[in-house]
Amino acid sequence: MAEEQQYTPEQIAEIKKKLASMKPEEVQELIKKQCVFCRVLKGEIPTYPIWEDDKVFVTLEIQPGNEGHVLVLPKEHYSVLPQMPDDIVAHLFSVAKQIASVIFDATGAEGVELRQRNGQAAGQMIPHVHVHVIPRFQKDGIVTDWKPKQFSEDDFKTTQKKLAGLAKSIKYSAPKTKIVEKIVHAPASQVSPGPVSKTKVKPKRKAPKKKDPRYRRKTP
Repeated sequence: MAEEQQYTPEQIAEIKKKLASMKPEEVQELIKKQCVFCRVLKGEIPTYPIWEDDKVFVTLEIQPGNEGHVLVLPKEHYSVLPQMPDDIVAHLFSVAKQIASVIFDATGAEGVELRQRNGQAAGQMIPHVHVHVIPRFQKDGIVTDWKPKQFSEDDFKTTQKKLAGLAKSIKYSAPKTKIVEKIVHAPASQVSPGPVSKTKVKPKRKAPKKKDPRYRRKTP
């Protein structure tokens, strides 16, 4: 998707001043009005929809790396991934995984790349969480590598200690509801799982063993 318009320093200062005087819900509503993806979801900007349900929307990327490059985004506005509830994250990536399978089949891709960025410094152009699902081919010219930085053993240990300490706050609980049905043929809301049989299977009775005639009681 194209990057949003650039603002001058004066415009940015004016926006900050306006935001400071607004209530949180008013700020959120303003963000949604300015968000390119929120406008796509409202139908204000034309796009090429691929699939959707009540939580997630999938569309072709209009500036694709390769043919079949799609975007997977939540319908609710979240600027970066850490803001999202766990169940919506799980839903989003369940859809992304299945769309990757569809892309393999539809494009004959040799690989599929999932790319998800958070914040301008990471290259996020539009502040609405989205996952790029990109069909990949040998020598397709898409750059994913970076020049490795050199760190000492002490540097690694210091970073490890810092991250591991903060990571202790991480808690995961499996979603209580089903995330998303198979999407190859229909949206999740239109697919229902088959009936599950609750009939208990009775164990088969073992056939009685024949008595050895050698040990048969003799009758007088």
